[in-house]
Amino acid sequence: MKKIVAAASAVGAVLGAQAMGRAYSPTPDHARTRKWYESLSKPSYTPPGPVFGIVWTVLDALIGYAGYRLIQAPPSKARRIALWAWALSIAGIAGFPYVAFRERKLGGALGVSLGLIGTTGVAIGTASHVDKRAAWAGMPLLSWLLFATFLQEEIWRLNPEKEG
Repeated sequence: MKKIVAAASAVGAVLGAQAMGRAYSPTPDHARTRKWYESLSKPSYTPPGPVFGIVWTVLDALIGYAGYRLIQAPPSKARRIALWAWALSIAGIAGFPYVAFRERKLGGALGVSLGLIGTTGVAIGTASHVDKRAAWAGMPLLSWLLFATFLQEEIWRLNPEKEG
């Protein structure tokens, strides 16, 4: 595949996931959702809102880079598995805001987070047999997901009455 097509495919997938997620996120554009999210009890280690934007900007770049590297890698079973897991991770990234913020299913969002840990782990593990740089590019996402899942579990536990 041509480099430009591979890059456009990887970046397009990431941007599409973020656009879908943003449609339901507690941004200033979504006042009701933002009000609901702000009303939730959160643990003291919850990062301030702007941190999420900064972190996800970096993660998006790394996710796109990993996908580009995997798309460009020679065909193999490991590459196919890594790409499927990468794509499932992107689907989970797109789906989390829908479950958490539109449906207000805090437990369901925890399930999405756990699934993301699994798909990202598989993507990294199989990518390590295909392209080491792609595998390393996935490590910050996995680290963030571990933290975010712990955070999501606490938010779910602290807000049983706010479950959609």
